[in-house]
Amino acid sequence: MIKGNKIWFFLLAGLLLVSPRVSAVINDIVVEGNKRVETPTVLSFVDMKLGSKFNEEQREEILKNMYASGLFSDVVVQEVGSSLIITVQENKIINAIAFEGNERIKDELMLAELGLRPREVYTPARAQEAAQKIRDMYRLTGRYAAKVEPKMIERDEGRVDLIFEIEEGKLTRVNRIIFVGNSRFSDSQLEKIIMTKESRWYRIFTVDDSYDPNRLAYDRELLRNYYLQHGYVDFKVKSVVAELDPQDQDFFITFTIDEGERYRVGNVSIDSHLPKFDPANMSDELSFGKGDWYDRREVEKSMERLVDEINERGVAFIDIQPKITPNPETLTVDIEFVLEEGPKLYVNRINIIGNDRTNEEVIRREFRFVEGDPLYKTKLKRSEQRLKNTEYFRKVKLKEEKTSSPDKVDIVAEVEDQPTGSMRFAAGYSTSDGVMGSVSLQESNLMGQGLILNSSAMVAQQSSDFRAGLADPYFLGRRLLVGAEAFHTQRKYDTRKAFSGGYSARSTGGTVNTGYEITERLTQDWAYTLRRDKISDFKNGASPFLRLQRGDWTVSSVSHDIFYDRRDNGLSPTEGYYMSLGNSIAGLGGDVEYLKNGLSAGIYCSMDDDHQVVWSNKASGGALIRFHNAIRAVDRYNLGGQTLRGFDESGIGPRDITTGDALGGRYYYRFSSEVSFPIGLPNELGVKGLAFVDVGSVWESKNKTTTVGGKTFVVRSNGQEPRVGIGGGVNWKSPFGPVGVTFAKAVKKKGVDKTRTFMVNFGTTF
Repeated sequence: MIKGNKIWFFLLAGLLLVSPRVSAVINDIVVEGNKRVETPTVLSFVDMKLGSKFNEEQREEILKNMYASGLFSDVVVQEVGSSLIITVQENKIINAIAFEGNERIKDELMLAELGLRPREVYTPARAQEAAQKIRDMYRLTGRYAAKVEPKMIERDEGRVDLIFEIEEGKLTRVNRIIFVGNSRFSDSQLEKIIMTKESRWYRIFTVDDSYDPNRLAYDRELLRNYYLQHGYVDFKVKSVVAELDPQDQDFFITFTIDEGERYRVGNVSIDSHLPKFDPANMSDELSFGKGDWYDRREVEKSMERLVDEINERGVAFIDIQPKITPNPETLTVDIEFVLEEGPKLYVNRINIIGNDRTNEEVIRREFRFVEGDPLYKTKLKRSEQRLKNTEYFRKVKLKEEKTSSPDKVDIVAEVEDQPTGSMRFAAGYSTSDGVMGSVSLQESNLMGQGLILNSSAMVAQQSSDFRAGLADPYFLGRRLLVGAEAFHTQRKYDTRKAFSGGYSARSTGGTVNTGYEITERLTQDWAYTLRRDKISDFKNGASPFLRLQRGDWTVSSVSHDIFYDRRDNGLSPTEGYYMSLGNSIAGLGGDVEYLKNGLSAGIYCSMDDDHQVVWSNKASGGALIRFHNAIRAVDRYNLGGQTLRGFDESGIGPRDITTGDALGGRYYYRFSSEVSFPIGLPNELGVKGLAFVDVGSVWESKNKTTTVGGKTFVVRSNGQEPRVGIGGGVNWKSPFGPVGVTFAKAVKKKGVDKTRTFMVNFGTTF
């Protein structure tokens, strides 16, 4: 009997265990264990109504929601009768964040990048994520072996101190870069292309010689682009291997490449599928032809020119795809530009993000389109380039985002502000001004409004210059530059260094100016200047012609300049040309009257594929027309020094026959042909050699005589025959400022022209 009861007991227990649990009806929910998190916040994670049944699926959903909140380290959900008891253990709160062992990166910089702040929730995962961000910061500074360990110190009331223990380690340098498989280009040529560099003593101002795997990935693309620009269609980077020397903690980088064969351009054609559009004569827009070496840059340039030309012909929505067909048998590439009707897209909205400092209107005014316009790819690209050219931003990216309407897109401009102000202290020496010192302050985006503030002070042995100005490049919201500048200058003119002639000229005044774009490449500027000149301090034996200018003069002048610019870069051009025409008239009041007319032009040509050898040719000329009064020497043209190398400052032109003083001329011309080239040093040193020929002349219409104090003097024009100087030198864009040294010889001179063989200009920044 007893055995039978036991059997029934176990059978009943087994049935209870395997039978489904009956869901309880919950009439109350109780939260326990919470101290900082309020009860209503906890209840917000519970999706059920009182009086309803509770099951396991609801329990799992509650646990999932509460853990996902990041507020709790432990959660228990249990039923007690008709009540649901939720017991929580809250995550700890960060009381303070500290760093130990860091010297290279300041606490403030790391704290700004962490994404953690005091009074936020602490979790081990968040601490490890912050530690990785610190490691990434050290990697960007070249310390790839930096170690970061987060430590937690318990405090009362559920608080913790988070301490990051940092071992910065030594700089992880790239000892050597090896290229395997290259025959067309040398190792030194390829190293110039990539960003990663071998460690050298002169690279103390850069981290390019530190190991960075992200930079190596970019280097692969740079190599591929370089070979494609030189016709190597089949080029491949097989592998990039970085080996660490455990003893020296330096890396050896090996690029294994397959160059393939070099291809020429084969058949070139344009296949148009655009309705009512005849592609006849469009081949004129192509920048290459059959038989040329294949260059991907020229393909992209031709695509842009085709788009511009087709847009001007009234076709707004186009899509151009180059069809590249290599022919390994003949080593040629057939290129077909397929013109399709592109999707009809319009600009819905322009959204700007990331501009913490720069006013939104300052950004919008650089766009070549407005909301509602058709979306032109060329205008989108040009707008991005214009934003980059402002130099207000560290990063600029324009991208398209789809909208609910299939024919409209939003344009999102992602920007990142960067510092736009600079203060510079400089000291140096030049053969024209002697020892010099200067300080300048510039802000190109004043108060985020795009205003330009300039102020500078320069003092040298022979001159001084103080000026301050403010300009608005978009006056009244239009593409109209309006500015004003005040100045005070003084210069000692040494008119004949072999004797004792010379004088000083001081000028105080102001200028208001305006400028505007006629087209994208053509600009026009106007300026009005009012100044007070004082000419004095004549040395013994100075020419009577100069002495006639002694005293105070008021000068009121209006100037005009029209400038056409097709250069690829305004500061260091390698290709393109420019032309300029300027006029200046004085005599709208004041004591001085003249009309100055000037014309200048220049053209730049790259002599190699890498734009390292640049040939430039520049020419200028001017004519100074007299109205009533004599024209002062300070208003006349002078050539010499940097303007005509091989000759001294004011070394050529009209002179007083008796005293030898240079008096300046009313007409001049100048031509300079110069080749700039590398001299075998690494590009980042910024050292280049140059060879030049300078030709020019300054003259009056003829020799003339004048009477001063009862004596007659003769001014020798020396004629308009060309003077020629040839030579060479070195320019260095040093981290401390520009340094230039030139040696020149005057191979054609005349009369009492004064020559100078050696010139140096040096500036340094402290």
